[in-house]
Amino acid sequence: MKQLIVLCAVFLLLAAIILQIPLEMINYERKHAIMFYVNNAKEMAKQEGFYTDEILNELKNSIAKKMNINNVNEIIIGDKTTKTPKYRPDKFDNRETIYLKVSVPFKNILATPGFYGISDSENRGYYIIEEITTSEKLRSN
Repeated sequence: MKQLIVLCAVFLLLAAIILQIPLEMINYERKHAIMFYVNNAKEMAKQEGFYTDEILNELKNSIAKKMNINNVNEIIIGDKTTKTPKYRPDKFDNRETIYLKVSVPFKNILATPGFYGISDSENRGYYIIEEITTSEKLRSN
């Protein structure tokens, strides 16, 4: 009987771990997709010299669709994101870099939060991505 009780406890612990593995795979795939969208936005911004509203809206919509977020305003674009044109310098100049910070809400970080005593409101967080690149836009004379 003692072995049966121990076996049940071990199965509960293993079930929590086994259920976490598929969720980790899903979250990894989502993070990878978000990085893909951010990289595409970065490449477009390099050509434009800054992050236009069109680029940022496309980025937010792509991420919202992938993450099943109904309100795109939950995706936060950082205040220091470059929204004014920067130009390609002849030599490296820190003032001519293009910056982007995106915070994407992530829900369901743990597959079995109740098992660990974590509420649904605590089982979430933000995935934060920061990108810095140089502009490729040439200054017109």
